[in-house]
Amino acid sequence: MKDSKKDMSELTEQEKSELKVEWLGVDGALVLLYIALACIYGYGMLNSIDFIIGIMAPGIAILITVGVFLKYCTEVFSFATGKKGGDKSKKE
Repeated sequence: MKDSKKDMSELTEQEKSELKVEWLGVDGALVLLYIALACIYGYGMLNSIDFIIGIMAPGIAILITVGVFLKYCTEVFSFATGKKGGDKSKKE
């Protein structure tokens, strides 16, 4: 347990910034979207609104899943082709 604390204290500032969650990016948007959808779906269930429960919920879930999948596919593709220049610029 002490070794992991020692390892974390030895991280450079760049490594620490890479480990942080980007709340202003896609991750933060997904968290806010989850909260908003939970409120909308909860309202639909409490008031028995069939449109929200039967059509809107699955449709939005499908759109979010496809959107996140395509976003990460483009990130993987750009990493594989080297267009972002991430690790290829780190020549030591």
